[in-house]
Amino acid sequence: MQMFVESIANKGYQFILIDCPAGIDVGFVNAIAASEEAIIITTPEITSIRDADRVAGLLEANGIYNVKLLVNRVRPDMIQTNDMMSVRDVQEMLGVPLLGAIPEDNNVIISTNRGEPLVLKRQLSLSGIALENAARRLIGKQDYLIDLDSPYKGVFQRVQDFFLGSED
Repeated sequence: MQMFVESIANKGYQFILIDCPAGIDVGFVNAIAASEEAIIITTPEITSIRDADRVAGLLEANGIYNVKLLVNRVRPDMIQTNDMMSVRDVQEMLGVPLLGAIPEDNNVIISTNRGEPLVLKRQLSLSGIALENAARRLIGKQDYLIDLDSPYKGVFQRVQDFFLGSED
């Protein structure tokens, strides 16, 4: 793996992303062998966070200290009703700097089930914006984090809140 990554790096690539297999086994150990930094991707579910915590410990044990966190499939409506942990809760539990948070997107599920690449639709989505912002932060650009702790309000809801008052 080390020689493979070095051969790619010698071609001038600044970033080489290696997607590790689920679970912590030989595939994971091989994938991190040539790593200098890592992104832990998790969902705000207890089992996923436990796995992410074990991964963070193994990365540190293998000398990989530059680690960032990406929280995926965040549902603001569930956070508001306390049915899902907030991004801040996940980040505090893991103690890893936050790279970004990606909201749940039904279009991702639909395109995956149909076997159609979502990017071909060329539609702007909140999850796409959040992912692009995380990529910008990865390369060192300061970009904002989208607030996923509160549910998204459309134009009509915001106008209604303005005239009738917000329930918040």
